[in-house]
Amino acid sequence: MYPVSPGPLTRQSAEDFYIKDIGTLPAGTRIAVDMYNLHYNPDLWGPVDPHVFYPERFSTKRHPLAWISFGAGPRHCIGMRFAFLEMKMMLIYLLKTYSITECGGESRKWFEQLTEPFVITPARAIFRLHRRDITINRTLLD
Repeated sequence: MYPVSPGPLTRQSAEDFYIKDIGTLPAGTRIAVDMYNLHYNPDLWGPVDPHVFYPERFSTKRHPLAWISFGAGPRHCIGMRFAFLEMKMMLIYLLKTYSITECGGESRKWFEQLTEPFVITPARAIFRLHRRDITINRTLLD
């Protein structure tokens, strides 16, 4: 659930607006959304700890802005659809060609050590790829 960027998503308000429990923000106010803490907020991503890999959490209907890895609205990332397409193609190829296994107990803690040069990534993740034996039956292709 790492956000694409470790930094905040910033915008400038075009007009005055009111936020409950905060008050009125005047036009021209710079607003920042801390994407990292938004994506790890247990109130949004519970009941399972947000730091635990649990893909089923995305099957629950949530607010559309609870997950904004590519931003939102008319200024969202222009490359978002292309990035999703590339990720799907890479994942299909990887899972079709290899089986993936962990290498020892140390690799289980890969999510605790992150680097943040521009995109948040695990500092060290050790996995073993085993090439699958793929044989094609020619009679099915003819």
